[in-house]
Amino acid sequence: MTSFLGVLAAATAGGLLLRLTGLQGGLAIGAMLGAAAFTLLRGDSAVPVPGYAQDAALIVLGAVIGAGITRNVLVDLKALLLPAIIASVAIILSGVAIALALRWFGAAPADDVLATSPGALSAVIAVAVDRGVAPAEVALFHLVRLLMVLGTLPLVVLLLPRTSS
Repeated sequence: MTSFLGVLAAATAGGLLLRLTGLQGGLAIGAMLGAAAFTLLRGDSAVPVPGYAQDAALIVLGAVIGAGITRNVLVDLKALLLPAIIASVAIILSGVAIALALRWFGAAPADDVLATSPGALSAVIAVAVDRGVAPAEVALFHLVRLLMVLGTLPLVVLLLPRTSS
């Protein structure tokens, strides 16, 4: 239990520190880095996170997402449903293709489909934790993707023509 409390303290410090930088997702990324630093400095074994803590984190994450869904949001989203479905299918298919390519090259992580699937960093990692399959590998793939998107997005926005809407 003492180790878990140390992980929580390190995660809190890392999250709050990275949040101060203004980096998108800084709180979650900093928390992961803080917890990882604590665990690595501690030794070679992972710090066990009690099941009740994992369950509570998933419930809070679900509540945060669900609390933002209002009738007005649903009305606004109605017009975007078809484009969202088309984009989702394309992204999911590309994720599956990437997972298959990684398998072919012998470089696939344990949960390759989840690691190459689209999704918010915290939500995808929560699914990996809930499934009990390779959350660190899934986190790495999505963290790298997130950092690359954030790093290249300003240039992409400058290069793409603006839409008329």
